[in-house]
Amino acid sequence: MTKIEVLNLLSRARDLDTASIAGRLHGTTEATGMMMIRLMRQGLVHREIDGRFFIYNLTSKGETRRVYLNAREPELTG
Repeated sequence: MTKIEVLNLLSRARDLDTASIAGRLHGTTEATGMMMIRLMRQGLVHREIDGRFFIYNLTSKGETRRVYLNAREPELTG
């Protein structure tokens, strides 16, 4: 699971918890949780509590970074 995959997922779906993100991207909940903490500290995602779970959404900075990374993806992989 990469940063760009998580940002792209959150641009299409809102209010996802760690287990939902892990399931959709075929990762573990532990690795996904660590990724979400890093993205939150970078200001790319926003976290809020919904009952017993944290839910995540993309911030405007996260959307800007997502667009940038998607534009660079062919350059990075080619």
